Amino acid sequence: MTLDFFTLYIIIVLTSISLAAVWAMIAWQHPNFLTARIWCAACLLTAAGGMMLPFQHTFDTPVIPAAGGNGMVILGFWLFWIGVRHFHEQPGGWLTATAATALCATLTVTLFDNDGALALIYALGQSMPMLLSLRFLLGRRQRSAGVLLSCAGIAIGLAGHGLVILTNLWLMPGLAPFADFVAIAPMTMLGVIFSGILWNFGFAVMTIDRLVGEVTEMANRDPLTGAWNRRKFDEQLSLENARCARTGHPYALLLLDLDHFKSVNDRLGHKGGDESLIHLVRIVEGTLRETDLLARLGGDEFCILMPDTTAEQAQALGRRIAQTLRDTPLHHGGQEVRLSCSIGVSVWVAGTAKPYDAAMSRADDALYSAKAAGRDSIILAPPPLTPSIEPDSLPPLPAKPLACSET
Repeated sequence: MTLDFFTLYIIIVLTSISLAAVWAMIAWQHPNFLTARIWCAACLLTAAGGMMLPFQHTFDTPVIPAAGGNGMVILGFWLFWIGVRHFHEQPGGWLTATAATALCATLTVTLFDNDGALALIYALGQSMPMLLSLRFLLGRRQRSAGVLLSCAGIAIGLAGHGLVILTNLWLMPGLAPFADFVAIAPMTMLGVIFSGILWNFGFAVMTIDRLVGEVTEMANRDPLTGAWNRRKFDEQLSLENARCARTGHPYALLLLDLDHFKSVNDRLGHKGGDESLIHLVRIVEGTLRETDLLARLGGDEFCILMPDTTAEQAQALGRRIAQTLRDTPLHHGGQEVRLSCSIGVSVWVAGTAKPYDAAMSRADDALYSAKAAGRDSIILAPPPLTPSIEPDSLPPLPAKPLACSET
């Protein structure tokens, strides 16, 4: 079967329109996902340019069909690169894309009578943004299935363009063809079409992963404060328990809530109460390490999970939080509101029968003792006497709290 260029151009146009429709639907369903609009525009430009290129030799002037068509296709390829950058929150690239497109359009007009030179312009103009996209994707730390699929598609396209470039460079000095170029050119063009479909599918998989991740994060976030919610906390604590059971490394829990939160609500109203919770979360998050997790368990009760943390380190963090909260008043309705919190600390002990229940129960008991001792204080729960002892059988906590300034 012989593939003629006109048929291949039709395939390019129809494929690009189909892909543009897919990205248009994604952009419509997710209006805040701007990358879909960029990739939709890339497909539309490729389709428009593909419609013009078959007629580039039917006009006396090459400006509109040749330079215009090739310029649209090349700009479309650059938009794929810009979209990849935008997807990974890397703005810019528009000046580079515009300058490269203008250069290729100018060279197309200048070298219009040289078919070999035109083929090189087409291939190089499309290869550069593909190469930059491949380099960008491979340079990312996280390589998902979508990224790998996109890279495979781009690599196939680059291989096709590379064959076109090498063939034309061989023929330009007037050397005898090393193969039947008439048969090679359509096959390389077909490979580029296939690669475009493949890398767009890869982009689609990347998009699905991103959107699912955003939905998952929304489901695991407290809508008021932005802290993680109870479901996320339980999930992470379960994983931490499993990890510590393997390694024996300790983790700490800090259970804290605002002192006299009901009176704060009564005095400032519910809006003021909400602002006080947001204020607390902002202060706590400013003191945490990257590995720590803050979750709102309900009402004004929060918990901090600190992997690989000793009792001393957990107490130091608690003192820092309490002191920063005292020193940073909440400004609401022209008032300066001083807040404080009570904190209960427990540390995971290797070998406990029920590590989740034991750690949480002891932190809760410590928090209760801190409140009973006058609030605005930190109490460290004592460890179980033996690993087999259940939390209910632990000795009572000391009545005197550990002052925030003590070690």
